[in-house]
Amino acid sequence: MTKNNWQAVTIATQNEAVESVADILRTVGADGVQIVDDQVPVKVIAYFENNEQLSATVTNIQSQLNELQRYGIDATPGSVTVAGVAQSEWENEWKNYYHATRITRHLTVVPSWEAYLPNQRDEYPIIMDPQLAFGTGTHETTRLMLQALETVIRGGESMIDVGTGSGVLAVAAKQLGVDTVLATDIDESAVAVAQANLTLNPVAKDVTVVVSDLLGSVDSNLKVNLVVANILADVIERLIPQVTKHLKKDGYFLVSGIYDDIAPQIIDQLGRSHFVISEHMIMGKWHAFIAKSQLE
Repeated sequence: MTKNNWQAVTIATQNEAVESVADILRTVGADGVQIVDDQVPVKVIAYFENNEQLSATVTNIQSQLNELQRYGIDATPGSVTVAGVAQSEWENEWKNYYHATRITRHLTVVPSWEAYLPNQRDEYPIIMDPQLAFGTGTHETTRLMLQALETVIRGGESMIDVGTGSGVLAVAAKQLGVDTVLATDIDESAVAVAQANLTLNPVAKDVTVVVSDLLGSVDSNLKVNLVVANILADVIERLIPQVTKHLKKDGYFLVSGIYDDIAPQIIDQLGRSHFVISEHMIMGKWHAFIAKSQLE
């Protein structure tokens, strides 16, 4: 067996479960996550080295998929298939799948291997390596968050990016004029991924990335203008009470990763934590909120 022998692990699931499934794959060591959402069921594909650990990894994936129902996430059919992929094919597959994509009026996500020149003066590229992590700007939740950032940023703000993943939101914020960004992720490997992507974007060279369970390791005295989070809905409910103590007066909380069934719970939780929703954004089955803290 050689190092160039890879296996594609494909999970068939529902659109609402895509982020949860992608997160599972990343936590068990996926070297990349690809989403094929032009069919039903949606396919989430990850690539693993074909070694003696693969069987246990697939069993672990299936076990975690089965657990999603406990959190109200419909991941059906939740089937897992494995097929061999040569390393050269795997690398080319990424390059065939990802191309520069205009997400908002000002923001364009560009894969790291693609030479790209902006089409207009106020178009800002976000350079991402999609082999590294989920969150390259193509999924609805990330698109919603990029739109939300463009809506509220005026320049000079401070921001915390919770669950940064690929770092795409941190880069976007810097491109739009945010002054300081602290990015967090619970996964050490995700922090390394984010740092690698930030390095591809000179505008984001001063972004600080730290390991933290939500805001647990963030200085309790740190207050910012913006807190953003594109994470799993069940985690968002735990995050909301933490956000208020880190927001300056009239600060904004931008949040996504919320599917149709869970949106009413998030709306209720935001209200109970003294947030007023200034904008409710929907794309497909996914929801995002721009919320403003009412606490002094």
